[in-house]
Amino acid sequence: MRNAKRSGVCLIAALSLCTGMLGLSGCVGEVSGTRSALRAMFALADCDGRYLADVASSMSYSADSLTPGATSGLTFDLGIPGNPPILKTREIVITIPADFAFLGFNALGNGAQIGRWDFEWNNPDGVFDSNNVGYTIPHYAIDANNAYADALLNGSYDSGTDSTASYSTGAGGEHVITLILPFGAATLGGNCSYFDTDTRYTLLDGLLQLPSAAGDYDIGISATSVDPDTGDADDSAGIGPSTYARVVTMTVPEPSGTLLLASSLLVLGVLRRVRRA
Repeated sequence: MRNAKRSGVCLIAALSLCTGMLGLSGCVGEVSGTRSALRAMFALADCDGRYLADVASSMSYSADSLTPGATSGLTFDLGIPGNPPILKTREIVITIPADFAFLGFNALGNGAQIGRWDFEWNNPDGVFDSNNVGYTIPHYAIDANNAYADALLNGSYDSGTDSTASYSTGAGGEHVITLILPFGAATLGGNCSYFDTDTRYTLLDGLLQLPSAAGDYDIGISATSVDPDTGDADDSAGIGPSTYARVVTMTVPEPSGTLLLASSLLVLGVLRRVRRA
């Protein structure tokens, strides 16, 4: 059964990846010539400094399963406002506790589809409508530690254009997934996104295994915008990128069988006390 929880944090990844993915977003246009500090100031002003914290509202996620030790697919839904615009996102880092198990992007096979973006923009009202999808971008495994979003729908990875995901292990055994979106996932336009859409990201079952023990697990998500100086990576000059960081708690409940057993023991204990009385 699908268990849903409301949380802006878990969908930051979705928001960040979707913003400008199709090349339909951006500011008025690219300014030719040297990217001076003056241009950076104007570029930032186009978004008025707005970033993820200003739009993280219409968001939710659900898991196919919350059974301890089971694998589970995930679904992220969110509404992305384009008016007022926000800065595009270039990098997202997701840190998952070591209690989880990451089975590899290629757990479903090398080159296998591992997920997809569905965009619904005919009526962007903050509620995703699966019957009104306007565009879909599939995600594919490259190998165990790398995957990409096939934005051009050509069935191959295009370096410098397609967004990528890479996996590494943290010092404490955490699972760290880093998403890179070249030029905020849109080479056209400027540093801002004006694209209105209700969006769903589906991560297929089989890549992530839940902890074997029930409990609350904190997942960290941090995002970094494009650098207003470059429209892409930080050049350590002028106005720096904006950042956003949050922590979400995923609750893995006790298995239903355990709860049933606990209830049965409680009932038996009550009956014994009644009999003794």
